[in-house]
Amino acid sequence: MNRQEWFLMMFRKVITLAVILFFCGFISFISINGTDGFYGRSQVANITYKLPEAWVANKSDKQFRLLEISLESTSDFSVILFSNIQGSADQNIQRWVNQFQVDASNIEVSKDTLDSKYISVVELYGTYEVPNMLNRNATKELKEDYGLLGGVVEFGNSVYFVKGIGNKEDIKQNKLKFNDFVNSISLK
Repeated sequence: MNRQEWFLMMFRKVITLAVILFFCGFISFISINGTDGFYGRSQVANITYKLPEAWVANKSDKQFRLLEISLESTSDFSVILFSNIQGSADQNIQRWVNQFQVDASNIEVSKDTLDSKYISVVELYGTYEVPNMLNRNATKELKEDYGLLGGVVEFGNSVYFVKGIGNKEDIKQNKLKFNDFVNSISLK
């Protein structure tokens, strides 16, 4: 074997060893850290989610709230992710609907099963009666031309609620992103 053949054989062995070490390291990284980082997923409590572009999420320290989400712009749009609040999906959707002065024909509710979760989504537009949890007898603050996107994600033993409120145009512009966000919620 001449020197050139020996060098070529050693080069192939080094390349093969480098490839094997890379894949071993990659598999170890995935087994320790999971795949969430590769797919742009984040975690809060025991769920993971994928946040749409131009949305900013902050972990909440308020009871039952996991995340408070807003747009990067200064528009009047916010989304809240809740867990462990009382009531079924239908009861919470009805509670959200009751916060609006709206014609029943303008309410869209859809239900779907995706993987191991059951998802309910509501969309409506009208006049929003801002709830005052501290003083329910206070004069209602009304916001005209508002909308709501609500989602309920039910797993076998846990339920998560997503409520988006904002002016009508912001709600319409973020409907697909909202649906993608709700569908992205998975148990960790």
